[in-house]
Amino acid sequence: MKARFTACLTMLLILAGLAMVPGMGSKAEAAGFALFEWSARGDAMGGAMIAKADDPSAIAWNPAGITQLEGTQTLVGAAAISPKNTLTTTYGGSQTDADIKEKTFVVPHAYITHQINDNVWLGVGAFTRFGLGTSYSESWQGRYSSYDTAIESYSLNPNIAYKFNEYLSVAAGIEFMYVKADLRKKIDSSLVYDPNTSAADVDQRIRVDGLTPGMNVGLRLTPTKDWAIGFSWRSKMRHKADGKATYERPASVTTAFYNDTDITMNMKTPNMFMFGTSYNIMDNLSVEFDAIWSQWSDYSELTYEFENTNAIGRNSVTVQKKWEDVWRFQFGVEYEPIDNLALRAGYVYDQSPIRKGYEDYMLPTNDRQIVSGGLGWTYKNFSVDASYMYLWMKERTIEARAASTGILDTTTKDSFTHIVGLTMGFNF
Repeated sequence: MKARFTACLTMLLILAGLAMVPGMGSKAEAAGFALFEWSARGDAMGGAMIAKADDPSAIAWNPAGITQLEGTQTLVGAAAISPKNTLTTTYGGSQTDADIKEKTFVVPHAYITHQINDNVWLGVGAFTRFGLGTSYSESWQGRYSSYDTAIESYSLNPNIAYKFNEYLSVAAGIEFMYVKADLRKKIDSSLVYDPNTSAADVDQRIRVDGLTPGMNVGLRLTPTKDWAIGFSWRSKMRHKADGKATYERPASVTTAFYNDTDITMNMKTPNMFMFGTSYNIMDNLSVEFDAIWSQWSDYSELTYEFENTNAIGRNSVTVQKKWEDVWRFQFGVEYEPIDNLALRAGYVYDQSPIRKGYEDYMLPTNDRQIVSGGLGWTYKNFSVDASYMYLWMKERTIEARAASTGILDTTTKDSFTHIVGLTMGFNF
């Protein structure tokens, strides 16, 4: 058994490494740039897995749930995310439509759990909790705020879980999150910031990465055989990512500024508190309702520290975010009409943390809703789950701010996303 677990753990680490190869990452569009696509089964039920937590993806949702899993169990899969959004900007009395470039982003996940004895379980997960990708034409009117943004994260999360009795299990883990960012915008060296002229535009590109540790805990209670209650917490992280800022300027722009330099980016990702309760209506029918409280007020600002003051004429830049704490509500149902086949459906309401007056084009989002469905099939020790989610977002009106911010009078419309997931599992 020990040899099997070692082999499975090696496979998981290899998959986690492959997930970090450029081009296989998680540049996904999301309200608040938090991602919850952690398994196809969970996606099909709108993520309502915090109390149920009865497969290896519990490592992401609530690791206390892995005490339900016998022997050694694995899951490997991915979600493909295809967002669409149209922005209408107004400048000088004229309106211009700009579509976010349509791309499909892949969000991978992999998990393994192992039962040590009747009381102790170990588990490791590789998944993505944050990601953001928005891309426009280099010449679009909002380019002085942003025209291409990619923020990717990859978490490796070992956990240990302990089962006190049939009613109570707890877990704790350490999360190692690798974050990288690739941020591009234009700077108007003439300081006029007229989006209809581009002769003085300087292209700025910031590429940074870094590794940050965090913590998580989980709790699962089963007061009766039909009811389960789950709680999970993931800690705030203070990210420090180092890299380079590079500049491309036209020959007509002659200045002492806009020189390449080393750079450090600082930001925080929030505490997350996850609550869930599930109920078995019948032996083959269950429902779950979850609520997630994300303290996005931790994400109050982004700070860039420049080693060379001749980059933009100062040592640092602070971008105020001042986001607010928000809720995400999830409901899911799972029905097994026959042995080895499960049908699933879900609904999500996800609040946007972005305050009025602090919107930008890196993440021009609003409150969103999701409907989902899917199915699962098992054969002996093998399982496969498939899911589909449709996300739509409320329109949003953004008021113009100081010209140097690049934010114009803007409305968002036709905002929706297709998400398709597939996960395969094997139990040893």
